[in-house]
Amino acid sequence: MKINIKKLGGEIELSSPGLATCFEFVSLWSAETDNAMLARLCAGSIGVCLDHTARLPKYRPVKHRASDYGHSCLDRLLEQGITASVIYEEGIKCLSFMSAKIPTEAEVDERANFSSTQEPDTSTD
Repeated sequence: MKINIKKLGGEIELSSPGLATCFEFVSLWSAETDNAMLARLCAGSIGVCLDHTARLPKYRPVKHRASDYGHSCLDRLLEQGITASVIYEEGIKCLSFMSAKIPTEAEVDERANFSSTQEPDTSTD
């Protein structure tokens, strides 16, 4: 999946952050009704999904809360002349991308069932 932010160079391929980061951002997004906090989450989600480009600050979950990290990214994006509407639009795409990475209960059960039904390899080649 790609996002398009002209002031960052146009179309950029998204990179999936770790599952815990995806879960953290998506969980906060699903409960958010405050527009200022949503802007932070959108900016932060752009940051974590573009981490491989080194264009925004690096997210360090042990040091940063998602909202604090999002504030840093929001500040940097706005300084680069990226409008709030682009941050919201492309950030929602990033949050949706991360949401799709989180396994559902059915997927987890399916993987567990598949793993437990495989017979061990006892061949002696």
